[in-house]
Amino acid sequence: MSRKNQINKMKQPNGNYTVIQIVEHGSNNKQHKVFLRNIESIGSAILYGICSTSMAFANKTVITSYSFDFPFSIMACQMILCILFLEALRINDIINIPKYSLKMGRSFFWPALFYAIHSITALYALGGMSIPMYIAVKRCAPIVTLILSVVVLKKAIPSMNIILAVVLISMGCILASLGDLEFDLIAYIYGALSVIVQGLYLTLAQKSLEEMSALLVLYITSYNTIPVFIITSILYEAQQIVQYKHFSDFGFILCFVFQVVTGVLLNYSLFLCTAKNSALTTSLVGVLKSILQTVIGFFTFGGVKLNSLNILGISLNMFGGIMYTYTKYYERSKHNAQINVKPI
Repeated sequence: MSRKNQINKMKQPNGNYTVIQIVEHGSNNKQHKVFLRNIESIGSAILYGICSTSMAFANKTVITSYSFDFPFSIMACQMILCILFLEALRINDIINIPKYSLKMGRSFFWPALFYAIHSITALYALGGMSIPMYIAVKRCAPIVTLILSVVVLKKAIPSMNIILAVVLISMGCILASLGDLEFDLIAYIYGALSVIVQGLYLTLAQKSLEEMSALLVLYITSYNTIPVFIITSILYEAQQIVQYKHFSDFGFILCFVFQVVTGVLLNYSLFLCTAKNSALTTSLVGVLKSILQTVIGFFTFGGVKLNSLNILGISLNMFGGIMYTYTKYYERSKHNAQINVKPI
């Protein structure tokens, strides 16, 4: 709330008064900053949603349609491009991040390790699943993140409405795909593992992002994981890649370049969304955008038939998303109102 205008009177030698009105703009500046923070939060969530939605189909196209099922090589290319891009920006003073060092890398060892494991297991899972099946498993991420945020980050237990919304979103999305999934044990194992390690690296990244920028986290993660991806690519995929037959196919080259570039943007948007919001919000954005992925997945890469279970699941998912958004908005508004209340 803005303060009242202050009116001072100064007596002149002739006995008259000069009225000086002082208008304070502190409240307006504060509201402007809050507005900008909200725009950054919403914008980072939208960017992550767009990149994440595009990435699933780009990966599926390259891995399935073009049979380039080499996840270590794909991730190595993404990390190389990311490092080259960030180093060019750093050297030209376009971004302000310190030069990578082993000490810096050790400080972010565990989040980077979990990120590498998540990336590989997710690609392996996607290679053996349909899009709806893959999305159904990945939608369990908010439950894992919710538990870890309380256990690891010592965050307060969310309200019952938030917990109920997370459960509805995840369960609804699982139901939406159950009727059309062909059970693949290995793919499910990879998918479940990717969900667990995703929750771990998002939670640990959120802890680090309290002291580091999203770009710095992405920069360190790229350097920490590039040796793993290159070595495993050489050991397990080099021989098959040499024999790959579609390197001269323009369609494959276009899809592969799009996949690698989108992967870099996805990594940045993921850490940015986590920094501007929270690990739980990032996971929930991933769940909400997966509604679109599921719908498109019903009609691509072989298609999936709709049934009553699909419709029920999607309805639960949408209701949970609306419930979560309203609850978060209400809790944030209530919190801001309490901060702005000042004693008389």
